[in-house]
Amino acid sequence: MSVDEAATYIANGFESETWRLWESGSQPIPSEIIDTLMLMNKKRKQRLDAIIEKINNRIRNNTMRFFPDYADFRTVYTEGDYIE
Repeated sequence: MSVDEAATYIANGFESETWRLWESGSQPIPSEIIDTLMLMNKKRKQRLDAIIEKINNRIRNNTMRFFPDYADFRTVYTEGDYIE
């Protein structure tokens, strides 16, 4: 994600400059943002584990679909929000 995307989608609209200050260590990251990031990391691990399990359980086809960017992904998967 870009800084602007992270500020919008993870930090609920905080200014991009605030996100940059967190990244640089100039300001502490608020605990609610840390909690959000930890939850996102947990969800990501669960999803990756599910993908790996599917791949390991396939008999014939071990290919995965690739999308070069979010816009291409959204043409196929129109439901859900940016993070999901």
